Amino acid sequence: MDGHVAKNNESTFPSFVDLDDFLTKHNSNFIWLLVATILSCGWIIYLTYYNSRNIGLILTLIINRLYKDGYIHIGSFSFSVLSGKVMFRDVYYINQDMSIRIQDGFLIFRWWKMYNPKQKQHDPKAETRLYVTVNGFEFHVYNRTDLYARLQETFGLEPTLITPKKDEERGREDRNKTLDSVNIKAESPDPSSSWRSLIPVIKVNISTGRLAFGNHYLPQTLCVNFEDAFLTYATKPPSSHLDQYMHIVKGSLENVRVMLVPSPRYLGMQNDEPPRLMGEGFVVMQSNDVDIYYYQDEPGLVPVEQESGEEAETCSEGDKLQDLPPCWGLDIVCGKGTDFNYGPWADRQRDCLWKFFIPADYQDMKVTEVAQPGKPRQIQAFELRMNIIADATIDLLFTKNRETNAIHVNVGAGSYLEVNIPMTVGENGYSPTIKGQLLHVDTTSSMQYRTLLEAEMLAFHVIASYPRVWNMPQSWQCEIEVYKATYHFIYAQKNFFTDLIQDWASDSAPDIYSFVPYSWKFKILFHQFEMIWAANQHNWIDCSTKQQENVYLAACGETLNIDFTLPFNEFVPTTCHTRFSLKAEDTDMRLSLPECHPSRYPLLTLAKDYQNVKLPPDMFMPGENQGAPPPKPSKSCWRNITHAEAGWVDCWSVPNFLLIIDYTWHPIYPQKADEQLKQSLSEMEESMLSALRPPEHTSVPHNAPPRFATSSSAAHSRVPTDPSELPPDRLHVEMEMSPDSQIILYGPLLRALISIKVKTSLLCNNLKIFFFFFFSNFVKLVVIALLQ
Repeated sequence: MDGHVAKNNESTFPSFVDLDDFLTKHNSNFIWLLVATILSCGWIIYLTYYNSRNIGLILTLIINRLYKDGYIHIGSFSFSVLSGKVMFRDVYYINQDMSIRIQDGFLIFRWWKMYNPKQKQHDPKAETRLYVTVNGFEFHVYNRTDLYARLQETFGLEPTLITPKKDEERGREDRNKTLDSVNIKAESPDPSSSWRSLIPVIKVNISTGRLAFGNHYLPQTLCVNFEDAFLTYATKPPSSHLDQYMHIVKGSLENVRVMLVPSPRYLGMQNDEPPRLMGEGFVVMQSNDVDIYYYQDEPGLVPVEQESGEEAETCSEGDKLQDLPPCWGLDIVCGKGTDFNYGPWADRQRDCLWKFFIPADYQDMKVTEVAQPGKPRQIQAFELRMNIIADATIDLLFTKNRETNAIHVNVGAGSYLEVNIPMTVGENGYSPTIKGQLLHVDTTSSMQYRTLLEAEMLAFHVIASYPRVWNMPQSWQCEIEVYKATYHFIYAQKNFFTDLIQDWASDSAPDIYSFVPYSWKFKILFHQFEMIWAANQHNWIDCSTKQQENVYLAACGETLNIDFTLPFNEFVPTTCHTRFSLKAEDTDMRLSLPECHPSRYPLLTLAKDYQNVKLPPDMFMPGENQGAPPPKPSKSCWRNITHAEAGWVDCWSVPNFLLIIDYTWHPIYPQKADEQLKQSLSEMEESMLSALRPPEHTSVPHNAPPRFATSSSAAHSRVPTDPSELPPDRLHVEMEMSPDSQIILYGPLLRALISIKVKTSLLCNNLKIFFFFFFSNFVKLVVIALLQ
């Protein structure tokens, strides 16, 4: 049995000798077959896993041998001729100022597409022949070596970044650049002579991109993150016939987030904490969909002026109108889910990033020379436009005692922002402008009484004037127009906005080396406004969301113009002066009592049944008509909340109102921390205990600035700590009203006026003087008093 099985095995599985005899008999060689199989498998494995990496290594060595201004690394590289596809992985470029990293990607050149050299030139809708896809794109800017090297040379410091070139070499390079710019050739009318005829449109898709600006010397790094980007590059005819063509890049980005992220390995102390953290850091802006449109004209040459009148007549008026400077700008359209967050902390980080990447050289700016004929035309300005096509939110965040406070603003679709940055310098410097509008504004605060402002539209326009000398006076103008606005006042808002200003203001000691004089000129214009005051007794405010039991006073009018200037033209002035001017037209005062108020229904009945009756002649001022004032015809005015159907009663009407406030105060400046550190323990103890000791009868120098802390050497002649001994601030108020003002005094109105907490305590403490002041200016007065 076993022998039979063995015999069957021998017949089923031939031995190696039998196999070799079989291959020899049939003129075959098993060894070569095995070697060919192994080599084929190895070659397939090499092509699949190692060929692209070796090619990438070879390209890396060759490129870095030829290119010396940075390091370029290519992890893997492969291409396919039939499909026109080039694939790459782990590519990054690093130099001393920035880095570009790509995780992987590919590009497809569709060489099989028919090429038509006579196709329409600069057609953005032409057929796409080049398609690029990138995954994991990162662009990081962390230094500006050339700029800081130039600053070292300007300030006469020892060069540590870049060896400065000799004047001869620098002059030779400048001449070469000038010659190259002059020798710019206009684009040939033949479209086949340009590479754009072969590749008229380039499409780029980026998945998971990131733009970063910062380094480990800055506390925060500005990051722009997006998930997907679909971009298209093309050219089109320029805006002026004098230019060559216009570059355009348009596309859409999804899930965009602009953030301030803590810099890794930051070398300094981080004491300033952000008011709010969302994920990796503080989110400045986020949106689900963002569309961008970037455009830039390729400048042409300045034409030679036509001397003969006949040639000048040949130029059409359309050509003259097209002689505009080259355009350069960026349009951004934000879609759904758009949120903006800003505040004092974010502004301090912006200032830190600005000073690092755009440091001041403290040199006089040179006037930009006008381009001469034969030289390239100049771009005059960069224009940035941002449009919001869906509802968005704006949060203004600040911190008080480690607690986050916020002003929340809801804006509607159609809001926009425009920024114009000049690229040339004139005799008087340059003036960037910012303008825009917010539609359907609904503003609330983080206070318990949340309602703040409602407006149909808020338009703003800011003009900044920078002179050519860095420390010459600057002028900033801000114009704000508000349409159909309703503003809610309570006394607690005074402390709320004071905390916001204190968080925004710098707490560093004044420095003469960095002081720049400037002034802010504000002009605020309200069209059809309502300003509502909560006038409960003892400043009690009901903050419930429904059925609030508050007494309200409202000033309603057609126009309100507020002008004032904040001057900062002197370094550490003894006193500061500000003048406020307030003008109002067709203003009415209305009163509203809650349902629970005992005088509500008597007031409504009295206001409803009131009829204008004759008063005794002696109740009117001499020289006027002896009779009752005729009733004024009622005219339709815009009202949002203060409707008569809702229980609002007219109490006072003023056709024209003017209020001027001159305020002079003594500023208090923060002291330098170095002086406090230099004090000994005994001096610090003396300064802390001086407030508890009786005042010394020592003379104070007349020339010493008030409200200043003196140095340790003049401890005996320190400024008085008693507020009554300090020089007073001055508040001068002028009020003017038109003669035909009318007021109807009700008992609840008097109580509401007394209960109002205005910002100027002088007006509250001298309420009797205030009443006497405006009563003496009335020409026609109708008095009906209902004292409760």
